[in-house]
Amino acid sequence: MEIKSILTDNFRVCYFCGRPKQHTHHIMNAANKKKSEKYGLMLPVCFICHSKIHDGTSDDELNMLVVRQLGQQKFEEIYSRELWMQEFGKNYLMED
Repeated sequence: MEIKSILTDNFRVCYFCGRPKQHTHHIMNAANKKKSEKYGLMLPVCFICHSKIHDGTSDDELNMLVVRQLGQQKFEEIYSRELWMQEFGKNYLMED
């Protein structure tokens, strides 16, 4: 299966640091994992950056909220906020 992302065309390197890609991060996980795949809400990441996203201790761009905000922003550029809310039910752009 070819992975499509609305956030990057280069799936060979980590989106955040440029190291070789080791994992695929689904921006919307758990119950919305399939929707992440459907809409291209996925990022290529290395092990280190993927761990930082999930461990919840990072206060920079590797924070889960920041990654979701990035995904929502790009999604809305392509589709709409209405569709985002219909599919995901939460506006991450209103949080800080």
